[in-house]
Amino acid sequence: MNASVYLFLALCNLLQLGSWAIAATVYNVTSTVSLAPASSPRPEKPVHDADYHSFSIEFCYIVDYAGNDTHPNLFSRQVIQNLKDIAGKAPIFRVGGSTQNSAVYYPDQTEALIDPFDSIASSQPRHSYFGPAFLQSFRQFPAGSQYIFGLNFFNSENETLFDVGNGLAQCVLEAHAAYHAIGDALYGFEIGNEVDSWAGGQRRPANWTIQEYVDQWNEYASVVSKNLTQHDADQLFQGCAFEAPRHVTTATDWNVANAEADGMRVNKAKSVADHEYMGAACDYTGVGPTLATTIFDRTNVLSRVWYHDYLGNATAASGIPYVLGETNSISCQGARGISDVMAAAIWAVDYVLYLSSLRVERVHFHMGTRYPYSSWLPVTFNETAPTVFPIYYAALFNAHVFSGGNKQTEVLVNTTDFGAYAVYSLGKLESLVAVSLSVWNSTFTATKRPYTALELPETGWENAKVMRLTNPGVDVAANITLAGQSVNAQGDIVGTAVYHAPISPWTTSPSGLIAALMLPGPARMLMAVNLVQILIVMPSSDNISVSGVAVSIVAFQAIDRGSTPR
Repeated sequence: MNASVYLFLALCNLLQLGSWAIAATVYNVTSTVSLAPASSPRPEKPVHDADYHSFSIEFCYIVDYAGNDTHPNLFSRQVIQNLKDIAGKAPIFRVGGSTQNSAVYYPDQTEALIDPFDSIASSQPRHSYFGPAFLQSFRQFPAGSQYIFGLNFFNSENETLFDVGNGLAQCVLEAHAAYHAIGDALYGFEIGNEVDSWAGGQRRPANWTIQEYVDQWNEYASVVSKNLTQHDADQLFQGCAFEAPRHVTTATDWNVANAEADGMRVNKAKSVADHEYMGAACDYTGVGPTLATTIFDRTNVLSRVWYHDYLGNATAASGIPYVLGETNSISCQGARGISDVMAAAIWAVDYVLYLSSLRVERVHFHMGTRYPYSSWLPVTFNETAPTVFPIYYAALFNAHVFSGGNKQTEVLVNTTDFGAYAVYSLGKLESLVAVSLSVWNSTFTATKRPYTALELPETGWENAKVMRLTNPGVDVAANITLAGQSVNAQGDIVGTAVYHAPISPWTTSPSGLIAALMLPGPARMLMAVNLVQILIVMPSSDNISVSGVAVSIVAFQAIDRGSTPR
């Protein structure tokens, strides 16, 4: 059966937990985009695992996120379990950041963590003193979760900043405690966070070079390895953890390619990491970051991604995977109205899909209890109970995209406000994802909302499955549902899942959920702005079930087209 179908996404400004009302049946189509994916990806495209969308937790907040043996954080455990259930694998959690650089381990300390904040408005404590009980947090997440533990990169001798004396010995002490407490769940260690900014500060002299960094890093890695495994070289480390790279032209620039050239090798480095953000909520001049100039400006986003494309390719021959070890929307913990609304989820899907087309092994989204850009709030803070934030739904979406692993991504469309991708599983086309990044707020006039028509191949859509993730607009965070479901106060996905199959002929239902009309020519879909869609392509077999996979996401509505069972 050859289906030539228009799938019209119903325009709606009365969205409440899956309850829909059509605002109009006349669609303001302003553009048409043709998608023509190849049946298989190019052979050089990297293959990604199911944990591609992973996380980074600020060091001082891991106790909030995970809890301990007697009081595990059941909310965090559940929202992670949701992701594991969908993807088939738990995310990897990097525990580090700025506060790892001010953390000191005291083996006789009875408290898990002593971390004084200057005020309720402070996003980070002045220091983080942790004891053995702190390490209980690294066994509270669902089985299969792995951790990257951030070590403090003390000066090797006479470390006066923290009054620890021999800094190398202190680093080994921390690593030893973490290694034995975390066990097989340890992915590896990071030695220092964003050390490329240290020259001339309290931590290192002004003339400190990347070559000196690599020499010190190798010294620390060797001593730690010998202490833990009696071997000089073991793949126990994620190297670098540098700030967002912006200098790649000379041999003395701080970047992962030069670190590898200067002696960081695969015998010690399990991976190397850079960080990235789309703007900053501190140290800026003028009006500061806005939605339109940061995460919804694809020129801005892709200009930053370019460096990771370059460095991923530059380091590929080393055999050391290149990852984004810390990233999110706006640095300095996020910006209200950008990082904590639906726009962040739309951006995160586009961002992750684009990165997955490159030699970027994995992406870790940073979060902390007091951070606006967090995927979820783990404990009650400032009278707000634990809850997921909009960007968590991007993680749910991406868990579906990379479910089962062995995924490759090709970019189909790449414009200033629109991205479309083909995702392949085991070399076969599995899904199409389309993302529009034009601002549409909940306050705009619904009948004027522009639509983009997506022109799809003529056949292969008979077994499509449609899901919707809905929300009134990019400027708000409320009333989010996915296929009629939402995440409740316990972190569970609740509600009855609602799926639709766009099999021709299919007309508008009385409730106006969606409309589809038979038309001549190739199949087309109408996509409103701020819509992310995932279209899972079914094989042309009549006996394949469409149950339980693939989801679409973001903003008003999203649609999704069936998938192979797992």
